[in-house]
Amino acid sequence: MKKYANILIAFSILAVVLVSPINVLAQTPTPQPGKTYNGDQIVIANTFRLETGDVLQGNLAVVGGTATIAQGAVMTGDVFITGGTLSLSGLINGDLIAIGGAVNIDDTATLNGNIVLVGATLKRSPLAKINGDITEQMPKFFDFNFENPKGIDLPFTEKQSPLTKMLQASLQALAMSALAVMLGLLLPQQIKRVAATLTAEPLVTGGVGLLTIIMTPIVLVLLTITIILIPVMILSAMLLGLAMLVGWIAVGYEIGDRMAEMFKTVWHPSISAGIGVLLLSLVTGFATLVPCIGWVIGAIVGILGLGAVVISRFGSSKYADKMVQAVISSAPEPPKPQ
Repeated sequence: MKKYANILIAFSILAVVLVSPINVLAQTPTPQPGKTYNGDQIVIANTFRLETGDVLQGNLAVVGGTATIAQGAVMTGDVFITGGTLSLSGLINGDLIAIGGAVNIDDTATLNGNIVLVGATLKRSPLAKINGDITEQMPKFFDFNFENPKGIDLPFTEKQSPLTKMLQASLQALAMSALAVMLGLLLPQQIKRVAATLTAEPLVTGGVGLLTIIMTPIVLVLLTITIILIPVMILSAMLLGLAMLVGWIAVGYEIGDRMAEMFKTVWHPSISAGIGVLLLSLVTGFATLVPCIGWVIGAIVGILGLGAVVISRFGSSKYADKMVQAVISSAPEPPKPQ
């Protein structure tokens, strides 16, 4: 009888355990710790992605690249984009500045800061949380006051704040980069030849460019003496401007090509030219903020590029080929056999 009583007690305890409510974790994955990035991150013509659980303790700068902040990722810094793309699904504790880029903010995104757009596009989900202001700024190029003709201000003549000058330099850099991409698609071999001429003999190209800058205004003034030659003067001035543009793009292409070698990759000439010209124009544009001497960097680059264009005849021939021809023509002919 005692045996049956023990069995009954055991079944009673088992029944109580089975019908008692318990917490069940059905196939819950074990959370994996994410990566932590310390310091600022610079993305140039590349991709950067913060996965779920990742933390970036620093600022993020994207130049012609793509950045993605996934849901659950955290960033404690500011984001600067120029000519790139940002996809935000996580958290940013900082400001977002986009110049000529594209910003996509998804449903799960949270941004604890301000958003400043300069010629950029913003695609924002209504469910996203933006704890700050969203402003679209455009540099003040023209200020026409037709009621007071004396109050008409020409572009870049009025006193401007450093921020406005930086925005103008950024927009000009984007415009030059777009031209470089188009020229790299249309004339890739010519751009390569001009860049090769520059790297072969930088001192020679610099001297030729400086001489061209000095002599061209004198020649243009002489052409204006005769009315018949005024169209020639106009065409010559346009040709000089085109030569300086091609030279600038060639210098940018060389910079972009060196960057591709640094990243151990190969870019199309249009990509190398676009990225290189963007960086070159940003550096020279920001350098102009330095009083008195800020223009020197841009002037040196312009002279070098112009000299390379003149020597290579707009990239129609290589400098190395000309040197070989010069050596062959100057070499004495061997004596004829008697």
